[in-house]
Formats: sequence, C-alpha cells, structure tokens
Amino acid sequence: MVQDLDKFFLKVLVNSLNTQQIEHLGKLFDSRFDLYEVSGFRKTVPIPRQTAAETLVYYCRDDYDIVRLFSIMLRYEGENFYNRPLVIWGRDEFFNLLKLHKWVYDPQLKNFFLDPFYEHEINFLKKIRILDLRSKVDIEGIIREITAISKKMSIKDLEWRIAMRLYDLDRKTGELIRNIIELLLARQDLQMFAGELFFCLKELAINSSKANYKILFEKYVTSREGITAERDYHKFLELFKQEIEEYGNSRLLDFAKRDDKYYIITFQSTKEAIEIWVTNDQSVSLIEKEQILKKISPEFIDDDNFVVDDENSEGAGLGLELVLNVLKTYTSEKDPLKVVFYPDFIKIGFELKRTDLLAKKKEKE
Repeated sequence: MVQDLDKFFLKVLVNSLNTQQIEHLGKLFDSRFDLYEVSGFRKTVPIPRQTAAETLVYYCRDDYDIVRLFSIMLRYEGENFYNRPLVIWGRDEFFNLLKLHKWVYDPQLKNFFLDPFYEHEINFLKKIRILDLRSKVDIEGIIREITAISKKMSIKDLEWRIAMRLYDLDRKTGELIRNIIELLLARQDLQMFAGELFFCLKELAINSSKANYKILFEKYVTSREGITAERDYHKFLELFKQEIEEYGNSRLLDFAKRDDKYYIITFQSTKEAIEIWVTNDQSVSLIEKEQILKKISPEFIDDDNFVVDDENSEGAGLGLELVLNVLKTYTSEKDPLKVVFYPDFIKIGFELKRTDLLAKKKEKE
C-alpha cells in the first residue's frame, strides 16, 4: 500500500464523515464490515470518529480498496449519506495524489483505473525504438536487425522498449510482431511461449483496429443515413457487420489512412517482466467500456449495468475471454488483462513476470 495514499485518505475520512457515516461507508464497501467487531469496541461504547476512520483504513487490504472507498464517496457526493449531506474534504487534493500514482478516473463508470503501462527510459534498441508502419518500410530489414540483436543480447540488455504505429495487421506486420515477441523472450530461452503471446497481442490489435473502423464507418457511411452508434447501437452494429462481411477491411482501411486513425503497440522488457499493451487514440462509448469490463474485470460494474451481448457485436470486447484464458495459465493474478480509460484514449494490455514464465517452462519440461 502506498503510504501517502493511506495517510491522506485517513484525513479525508476524518474530515468528511462522522462515525455512523464511516460505518455506513464500510458496509457499502463490504456488507460483512462491522465497525465494533473490527475495532474491538463493545457495542455500548461510542467509537470516536478518528478511531472509526483508522479502523476502516486498517480493514483495507491494498490501494485498490482505498481507491474503491473513495469512488463510493464520489458517487454519493452532495447527497444524503446516512441522514447527512456528504461533502468530501480534500477531494481535489486526493484526486491529484491519485493521478500522481497513475490512477485514472472515469466519470461515466464512476471508477478509478490504475494505469500499469508506462514507458521506462532505458532502451538499448535506440535504432528501432519507434517503428512507424503507417507507410511502407523495410520490414524484412527490421526483422534481420532484430534477429542479429537477439543473438548478441546479454543479461544487462533485458531492459528495452519498442513501439509501433499501424493502421491494421497484415502478414508482414504479423511476422515482425512475432520476431519482437521472440526478442522479449529470447534472453531466458522462453521462446516456447511466443505463439500464445502473439495470439493475445493479435486479438488486442484486431479489437483496436475494429474500434477505429467503427468510428470511421459511422463518420463516412451510417451518419449520412441518420444512423449513429449513440442513437441506435444495435442497428449500427448490424450495418457494421454487413460491411465486414461484404468488403472485409478494404474500405475501412482506406478511411483509416485518410484520417490517419492508427493505434500503437508497445513491447517492453524489464528484468522482472515482459509487458505488451495497445494504445488507441480515441474515446470509448459507455456501452463499449461496459462490454470490455464485463469480459475482463466484471467487479468494476454492477450486474444490472451489464450490456446484453449482441450477435452483431464487433470490436471492443471480442476475443478477450480467449486472451484471459491464455494469460491465466501464466499468472495467478486475478485480472491479468488490464484496461485504462482516459478521456481521449484507451490502453489495454498485460504484464507477465519472468519468474512465472520460468516456472511454467520448468513445469512443461
């Protein structure tokens, strides 16, 4: 648990809520929470507000719990909260502190998401740090260079990063991605996992390109007929599916190039882990956010808010269950696939610990 988050949230509680409100917040957080039982006070003894706040913070297991408690407070801000209006002391300061620690707030979902994807500065692959595949490049030459580098890598060269910009996957790009994934795994002879990790990345990339295509399809095709995703989502999906069936991605790829609508794949190697994530420079609708979270982190939304699956559904959320099934064989983490919704872009990806991969390798051998 990050100590400054812990300490500041304690101040938020003490200055915002009385003892009864703190207990009410605890029960909204966990219906099993009993302030007297956790604090050790007898039922006949009044519990001071400071002690109640300390008890609730102590009840939290990690930063995720602290942030979830704050999210609950935000949902009730300005409303009656146990017979008293809820005014949050230090609200903006705590927001800024969370932002400093990579927590991103989504006002539509009324939840915070931790962004685990950040770029380390160390990178010995300086020549190929950024690969821009939006125009024609010598992919075969890049593959030869990566192959040559991988043969000379030492343990100190485990820390590097490559990012690539592209509109969509094709055969040559897929071959390049396979080579980069093998480079991620090469130093500790973990290449046996390359195929499955390529599958995971391919699904994330396909979802990103389709998400872009849906925006472009609405802009250049359906909006001219008065049909938008916001007005009639199911009709829009039906038309989008027909587009894919009739033309594949040919027309949509032309639209993407016209508007320069690309996404970025980032591969990052550290001594502790390998990381792969996709960044898409666009906003995401509430429906698609819920679709994604339903697949990968259902605890973030209420059951009542689940979107009913549509047979025409394309793009966000498609294939994510398969990705999860693969990743869960390599990690004990509950939600190995992470997503972060920013106002103007979305990140989705995963991190796998090298120790977990080495253990899996021994298990297979």
